Amino acid sequence: MNTERKAIGIDFGGTTIKSAVVHDGQLLAHGDVIDTQLHENSESLIEEMLGVIAALRVAHPEIEAVGVGLPGFVDSVNGIIHSLTNVAGWSEVPLRAILAERTGLTAIIENDAKAMAYGEWKYGAARNGRHVICITLGTGVGGALILDGRLFKGAQLAAGEIGHTTIDFRGAPGPYHNPGDLEGFVGNHRIAARAVALYRAAGREVPVEQCTPRDLEQAALDGDPVAAGLWEQIGVELGCALANAIWLLNPDVIVIGGGVARAGDLLFAPVRRTVQERTIGLIHENLRIVPAVLGNEAGIIGNATLALEAAGSR
Repeated sequence: MNTERKAIGIDFGGTTIKSAVVHDGQLLAHGDVIDTQLHENSESLIEEMLGVIAALRVAHPEIEAVGVGLPGFVDSVNGIIHSLTNVAGWSEVPLRAILAERTGLTAIIENDAKAMAYGEWKYGAARNGRHVICITLGTGVGGALILDGRLFKGAQLAAGEIGHTTIDFRGAPGPYHNPGDLEGFVGNHRIAARAVALYRAAGREVPVEQCTPRDLEQAALDGDPVAAGLWEQIGVELGCALANAIWLLNPDVIVIGGGVARAGDLLFAPVRRTVQERTIGLIHENLRIVPAVLGNEAGIIGNATLALEAAGSR
């Protein structure tokens, strides 16, 4: 990327929308945070986004592109949002065309997990990787692939959705009718529900509000055997899913991000051990399984970078 060039990256979340001006992978200025849930339809939310873009351009008139990452089914090729996860009122919205027409900037839209992966690959934990799997652990479990040095999207632009792959073919159906999917084991809400049940079985009543990943991390560090045991299970389950992906794709880097990944070695130690147990040395000896390093900025950086690359190709 030309280091003089700037773009706006926008991370569209289920509760908030965050944005920033990005220059060579660095955030120069943040836009006002938008409350997603205050808007009942896409039109009013788009108007507020356009206002934030305009405000950022006042201080940085050299901005040449804008990229938006969104949670849900996003057609990045044609610039259309089919539907969004946990955000009502978005169906077949041609967001890329609207942004380009209203701002005069080159515009792109992308799935949020793919944008996060691109940011981590270009400027973060997967830098210099050639074949990369990125996974984000939060309320949902998202994923994305960099294969042979390129963001790989698949035939229907849905490649990398590791959260919907099965680790228990007899398990409960997932949101897309796939029994025993990974998200049903290691998504935030499921982790909390499992913790409540495990505490109850151990003779303790712990409310679900006190069973967030951060609560369970601290409990395990304080010597709580229930919390420690649950992290061990989660690590094994995630390791199984990653081992399947490793046999299929043979990556050189796996990046794990999102709130659940902040548990550090409580999660990474059983993940790495499980991968080693379920693959051969030839495959895992040079494989790096690492935490994401860009945090909440990964999506913003990834979107801005993709937008600048799109501007440079035109």
